[in-house]
Amino acid sequence: MKPLKKRKIRKAITRRAKDVEKYQVNKAWRNIFVQAGILK
Repeated sequence: MKPLKKRKIRKAITRRAKDVEKYQVNKAWRNIFVQAGILK
């Protein structure tokens, strides 16, 4: 495997992890709002 390919793969993984994190945070906020009765 060439170093460049490794770097690209690592970048893609980190980007995906960030997206997943963002999604989980949004879901957590939505759950909080639902429990508070603000959003239904």
